[in-house]
Amino acid sequence: MFDDFEDVRDLSVLEVAAVGSLSATGSKWEPYRLLDPEGWPVGAVAAFFSDLLAAGRSDATVRSYGMDLLRWFRPVDCTKSYR
Repeated sequence: MFDDFEDVRDLSVLEVAAVGSLSATGSKWEPYRLLDPEGWPVGAVAAFFSDLLAAGRSDATVRSYGMDLLRWFRPVDCTKSYR
């Protein structure tokens, strides 16, 4: 199944940098903001957080999802596979 792949990455040498952040804003309408490595808000995540709040989810739920997404985006950033 994997015999056809010539470009195999050695994941043992992959370093995941602590880039990006989840920032508490203090705002009732946007309690948390996920920032990319350059410090800009991630638009798709902001929309998702808005949907969570509109559905009546708590600030703690938004924070929990934000931390999970931050942990997901970090490996994506180190591979630069989204660029």
